[in-house]
Amino acid sequence: MEKPRDHYLRRSAEIVGECAELGREIARLQARQAALAHERVALLLDEIRPGSDGFDPAERSMISEFSVGMHLSRYAAAKLLATGFSLHERFPVTCAALETGEVSLGHVEAILEAAADIPHDDTGALAEYEAQVVPFAAAESRARTKAFAETVAAAVAPVALTELHRRAHDDRAVSVTDDGAGQATMHATGPAALIHAAFDLLTQEGRAVLDAAKQEGAVEDMRRLDQVRFDRFLLKILTGRIADDADLLDRVHATVQVTVAETTLSGHDDRMAELDGRGPMDPDLARRFAAAAFSWERLELDGSGMIVRTSPYRPPEAMKRYLRARDRNCRFLNCRMPARRCQIDHNHDYARFGPTDPVNLACFCETHHALKHPDLDPRWRWTARQRPGGVIVWTSPSGVEYTDAPPPRVMFTDAEDSRADAA
Repeated sequence: MEKPRDHYLRRSAEIVGECAELGREIARLQARQAALAHERVALLLDEIRPGSDGFDPAERSMISEFSVGMHLSRYAAAKLLATGFSLHERFPVTCAALETGEVSLGHVEAILEAAADIPHDDTGALAEYEAQVVPFAAAESRARTKAFAETVAAAVAPVALTELHRRAHDDRAVSVTDDGAGQATMHATGPAALIHAAFDLLTQEGRAVLDAAKQEGAVEDMRRLDQVRFDRFLLKILTGRIADDADLLDRVHATVQVTVAETTLSGHDDRMAELDGRGPMDPDLARRFAAAAFSWERLELDGSGMIVRTSPYRPPEAMKRYLRARDRNCRFLNCRMPARRCQIDHNHDYARFGPTDPVNLACFCETHHALKHPDLDPRWRWTARQRPGGVIVWTSPSGVEYTDAPPPRVMFTDAEDSRADAA
């Protein structure tokens, strides 16, 4: 007779497997839907040429037909038609992956969006883009795929993407949307590195305030981290002051991790930099960040874009820098918590003679680090072991293995130079 615990774990694995297969089947059905959307757009283009008299109303009619027939908003109907047409016209490898269920429609949308500014006539760049991005997408979440795809797009079409990122500075803006029920939302739009730096600063300050409130004798602060972030943001905007607790925060500095090729840093070229874990970044802004950086780390890469060495080995701090540079994010499947906010874990427990060495260390966020705690009930406990190249193999409580590889730095690998600097 099967034990209750064994039944729990077996059925858990079966449910995940069945859901994954349903996801693949849904993707295959969505591929058929995308093919029909492509056929409908092609029908329109056979009837009337874009830009000619009467094309706009013909297009509106087609979108309205889909909107009504499928109970979609006009925007959703237009997106469905555009995605289906673009997928079949420009992205054969991505299309094939959707048809076989290897990737979801969400992955496809991320792949197409990231490649939107690769010139349509540059078939070589598009082929190289798909060759790198589609296998990555088949093993990763949509969010990680989006960041990686943007990085690859910047590598295969650097001129077009560099100009767009420089334009982001000109397009910076702040706007407000009324949400009702006494709430409104303020949107700040601009270069990603600056926005993430601002958010990181507010996060560090919020944690410092809450940690101070936990000290013995202090008045307990009942606010959540999100609320403290908001309060500090409004305090700075509305009063121009930092706060009465400025002494507590005088050592808090905004932190973002940026990687830039040595040749770009020296001004010899204008290759895109990378905001680690988020995507490409304007090289001019990266040079400005580098000039103000408190510290540098030299990274040497192999031909595939994987880190093989950092600056001279000085454990333990140099080892931590190496791991953060290698991992960039929490190394649990699909997690995007920046490595600088993660804990460094001994994959094989140090108390059980696991070595303090990069081949046994990885960055895990607090949430996912806790999943492998030895005191956790075996029904909930995950395990992690590391293979060569920093590949982490996670095993679920039900015994299913999942693999997470550190993402390569595709923008910094060519025949001439495989060195980059991280600031």
